[in-house]
Amino acid sequence: MSQMKKDVQMTLLSRVPVMLLSFLSVVFLTRLLGPEGNGVYTFTFAALNLFFTVIGFQLDGSLPVFLARDKDQSASIFSAIGLLGLASIFVFSIVLAIMVFLIPGGEKWVIPPGQPIGFFFVFLLISFGLRRISTLILAALRGKFHFKAFNLYMILGKLLPSITYGGLLLATLSTTPPDLLTCFKIILLVEIALTLSGLIILWRSRILAFSGGYQSYFKPIADLSYKSLISAAGHFFNKRLDVWFVQFFSGTAMLGQYGLATQVTNFISEAMTPFNQVLVPYIAESKADKHNEMVERVARLNLSIALVAALGIIGTSWLFIPLIFGKAFTPAIPATQVLAVGILFISQRLVFSGYFKAINQMQYPVKASWAGVVITVVLDLFLIPKYGILGAAWATCAAYGVTSLYLIRMAQKILGFSLSHIFILRKEDIRWLMTRGKKKTMP
Repeated sequence: MSQMKKDVQMTLLSRVPVMLLSFLSVVFLTRLLGPEGNGVYTFTFAALNLFFTVIGFQLDGSLPVFLARDKDQSASIFSAIGLLGLASIFVFSIVLAIMVFLIPGGEKWVIPPGQPIGFFFVFLLISFGLRRISTLILAALRGKFHFKAFNLYMILGKLLPSITYGGLLLATLSTTPPDLLTCFKIILLVEIALTLSGLIILWRSRILAFSGGYQSYFKPIADLSYKSLISAAGHFFNKRLDVWFVQFFSGTAMLGQYGLATQVTNFISEAMTPFNQVLVPYIAESKADKHNEMVERVARLNLSIALVAALGIIGTSWLFIPLIFGKAFTPAIPATQVLAVGILFISQRLVFSGYFKAINQMQYPVKASWAGVVITVVLDLFLIPKYGILGAAWATCAAYGVTSLYLIRMAQKILGFSLSHIFILRKEDIRWLMTRGKKKTMP
């Protein structure tokens, strides 16, 4: 059995508990917060994700590529990435302080309206540092092909929040629910515990090493990270710019409804990440004549999962949203159904943006993501004032579609596949995914 097949199978199987626990975590936390509190949560983490996308330097995207490509230089790569990671935390601290305390009105772009500035300033600072460490741990495990440890950390990342939020929700059935700030303190404590767990897993994997010869990697890492940053920033705005538009036009409560719709679709997107997480380091280490078959197969498998998920959400969201999250979230149903269509496009964007990153051809994801931003802005301005969160969902879905179709077209020029090779699932794909054998070569 090829090592890539084994890693895909293991990573895909791990997504069963990851998805289940992720769903439970979303349910528990959403019910604890309610529509208004979920709006605050959505706004806060949209701001955090924006900062992490831009000031995080996309180091977690570059690390697995370089570790897979230059296996003998791991210590130098870790040293360079570590210093750049510390720099990102320092830069974020300065930028956040300037926005919140020095720029008049700057805090309204990063702190939820009506919430204590000092508390959320500290929350964002600590959360950024914790996420910086956690994402680099996951990237290091992927780059060194330690997918068993990687999957363990992914499961822990969903298990601890599910237990904590579920226990808290159970406790509130007989007592007064915790206030919003207490909930955010608990969220922070959970993130601290998860980061410490990741450090233990990384230490036990024995892959971490440092050396003084890191200077030669600063420029190539910075070059790939810069290209990835531009692409990721465009993708972030494509995916999350509507948060600020919904907040502006519809208010925090409706943002909480829209936040739930996006959380449901993001949860389903988790099912498609295993293929891409395994694909990137294998593409980076392999020769070009191996790329076509790997990319085509992953694209077909991803699209098949996305189609089943999209149909499931469209057909059942009218039932499971009020039943599981509460009747207060019924207005989120139409937006959830529209965003489910976008899952089809997300499935292909994951594959082809990952492919271009692995071969260091980031100009294509950059163009695609920023074209999506333009579409998002234009359609949000026209649709949200009239249709609310349903308009935001249609705008996001259209932007995803343009982004994905462009990436497919550019990859087609390089790899030479026909559309049927990536859209129509084959019996051999199922056999490849499900069977075990002795063959050791790449698929």
